[in-house]
Amino acid sequence: MNTRFASLIRWIFSASLCLCAFSSWASVTLTSADEQQINALIDRWNDDLNRQEQAQPQSLYAPQVEWFGQTLTAQQVLANQQAFLAKNKNYQQSIVSTLNIQPAEEDRVQVRFVKRAGLDLDKEQNYPAEFILKKETSGWRIVSETDGITRAVQSKDDSSLVAKGKFDGSHTSYVWMTDSDPRTGGVCTEEGDCECALWSSVPDVLPVKIPQCLAGGVETVSGLDDSGRDRVLLFPQWWSSALRVLYLYDIQQKQWIKTLPGISFNINLQETATGADLVKRDPAHPGRVNVVQSVFDEAKEEPTTKVVSQTLRTLK
Repeated sequence: MNTRFASLIRWIFSASLCLCAFSSWASVTLTSADEQQINALIDRWNDDLNRQEQAQPQSLYAPQVEWFGQTLTAQQVLANQQAFLAKNKNYQQSIVSTLNIQPAEEDRVQVRFVKRAGLDLDKEQNYPAEFILKKETSGWRIVSETDGITRAVQSKDDSSLVAKGKFDGSHTSYVWMTDSDPRTGGVCTEEGDCECALWSSVPDVLPVKIPQCLAGGVETVSGLDDSGRDRVLLFPQWWSSALRVLYLYDIQQKQWIKTLPGISFNINLQETATGADLVKRDPAHPGRVNVVQSVFDEAKEEPTTKVVSQTLRTLK
């Protein structure tokens, strides 16, 4: 884990400690009417890109928009979209997850969801869509639009929230985590439950659920065996405690497979560890890996680490 990734973990950890107070403030400012209007706005955005006449695209964007890394006017965004649709007549998209609406400032919210888009059905991919909406006198408007894959590609640094690799051993894809309250599908709060979903950009690979989890970083780990499959190491977060459980997954037979039991991890003790540090190929035993686990030393009464040899799970 490089310095940027370690900083992300520290930021998420510190932010989670004050989220309870933040959520209390946010619940006052974001009403059910606001949520209905935000959902309606995203529906109109989706309708517009699917060429639906009732979309009213002129009411989607604020006068100035951060659009996939560019600062544009609303008119420029709409012109770009119209030009794209005119050139790609078979383009279609759909929203394939619930909307995660999180207040960001007094008059802004962050909206995240997974969209599926492509020029043809056999070329569709999943994308982690990311929006910021602002409440203006005329209603909610989009002030920022991008997706996690585009942001990772554009970033000079590697993104720690999206990982790229050949997780099935053959095809390059992107993976990421989302989180939601399993009862409502909405934003997680400290008072309720929270579960993560591990997504692939490949639509045929359905997301897998991980209980008691807040979405965190993902990292590609390569060369653990001769299968050609990369693995993705998940760094889930939680509201408190320095202890975490990490998970290693790959794709076999078009499904996510947890290839190792959960890995005990201490963010205070191992904050600079990379995925390659934590899980290494065992050269003497094909199909096995050496895993660094966090444990508590009873004699010294302090946390430490130990290396455990484990077998990678492979479907027959």
